[in-house]
Amino acid sequence: MTKLFASDFDGTLHFWGTDDQYLVSPTDTAAIRAFQEEGGLFGVCTGRPLLGLTSQIDAEPGLDFSFDFYIATTGAALWDRDRNLIWNKTIDRELAKELYALLSPMAKNPDYALACAGEDYWSHAADADWPTLRHFDTYDDITGPFYGYAMETDTVDQAQEAAALVNERFAGLVQAYVNLASIDVVPAGCSKGTGLHMAAEHYGATLTAGVGDSFNDLELLDAADISYTFNSSPTEMHAHADLLVDAASEAIHDFMQR
Repeated sequence: MTKLFASDFDGTLHFWGTDDQYLVSPTDTAAIRAFQEEGGLFGVCTGRPLLGLTSQIDAEPGLDFSFDFYIATTGAALWDRDRNLIWNKTIDRELAKELYALLSPMAKNPDYALACAGEDYWSHAADADWPTLRHFDTYDDITGPFYGYAMETDTVDQAQEAAALVNERFAGLVQAYVNLASIDVVPAGCSKGTGLHMAAEHYGATLTAGVGDSFNDLELLDAADISYTFNSSPTEMHAHADLLVDAASEAIHDFMQR
């Protein structure tokens, strides 16, 4: 039996501002290593583009394991352990430009209105200082295939309104997902669940698991054979999980017994 476990990253394995000493907690790290030592495949399933994640991973000297795969940009791209592209689905360049023009005025500020192209986040903000953020003046500056768009808003309600606008205006072309006070826009037919299915097919997995903490993880939970979310997650998510846990390590150890 080949087991494959896909985990959300931010808010599931990595927690901003709570313990900056660790990218992934020692408890979760130990559980991941134990799962991999038993022959399981463990990877991340994130809304970030590849470099938005791996640049942080590579800068963490204490991370003593490697992810077996990367489902990036909310399921629009799948990369292997060595960061070779396995599968992707893209957005037409002109459509991506139209999306940016529509949504960027709704963002929290210009730094939080991001195009996702190639392996990078791109921002129109001249003063953006994120180490993994690339600046553009016009869309002609952006290189690589367009995978989507991401932005933060001031409130959850604003994010929901923006997602509804995208899904109505661009139905069948793209799909917007709400993640608390932010949205991710990806090609139609893509989701974290799509990414899980593609990874399972590529690796020949016979049993899959998924864990996530927020609304953009629902498709991941629904696609997994065994699904987990946290007791602290929004209550609407609980019905989509087979088991409620307090940490990713608890989910991993449970899946190891399946």
